[in-house]
Amino acid sequence: MATKQSASRAPAGLTKAYLFTYNTLNLLAWGSCVVYAASLLPINVSTLHNVFKETFSPLLLTQSLALLEVVHSVVGLVRAPFMTTAMQVASRLLLVWGIMAQFGGDIVGANTVQLGDYAYLGCVAAWGITEVIRYGFFAITLSGGSVPSWWTWLRYNTFYVLYPIGITSECTLIVQALGPAGQLNPLFQYALIAILVIYVPGSYILYTHMIAQRRKVLRGKKRAD
Repeated sequence: MATKQSASRAPAGLTKAYLFTYNTLNLLAWGSCVVYAASLLPINVSTLHNVFKETFSPLLLTQSLALLEVVHSVVGLVRAPFMTTAMQVASRLLLVWGIMAQFGGDIVGANTVQLGDYAYLGCVAAWGITEVIRYGFFAITLSGGSVPSWWTWLRYNTFYVLYPIGITSECTLIVQALGPAGQLNPLFQYALIAILVIYVPGSYILYTHMIAQRRKVLRGKKRAD
């Protein structure tokens, strides 16, 4: 994960140890969020809004840690492209801070089950499973171990299903927030509309780009084998 650029700023061993710790902590944090949310579903089948109330705080903290992903890209600790990383982190922060935190108890986590509660669960599932796989993959690699073939398969294939689920859930929450945002401040509503106009086609472009990148990586792995 370290590059020549990062190696010149810190010993490779220190950089590797930091990234291993970072990825392991995120693996545990996201894993806890997913498992906790899943454990609440059987006892909240008819009261799904309670899941948001119980799980949002840890989700907010865990997702906010992703700001470090942007820092890592900027300083060269990882090879992830800055713009792609920044776009992904910004979109999620918009959801957790601008939508869920702002309108929790209104469009999601209210006194009755509504569409926003299902969209929230979609975000938790899509984000959480994706991040558990991703951070786990990096943690194993950085530890010097061999990533199991089934984990590698998950890393490069679950994206095809989880990304559309995540995007659909995110857009649903933004649409649901338009009314409350307009009551709070019309400019906020206009901003969300503008984001949707960019978000939908932008997500599709990013989706196709990431598919192409994954196929390129897989072709490289096949040649190496």
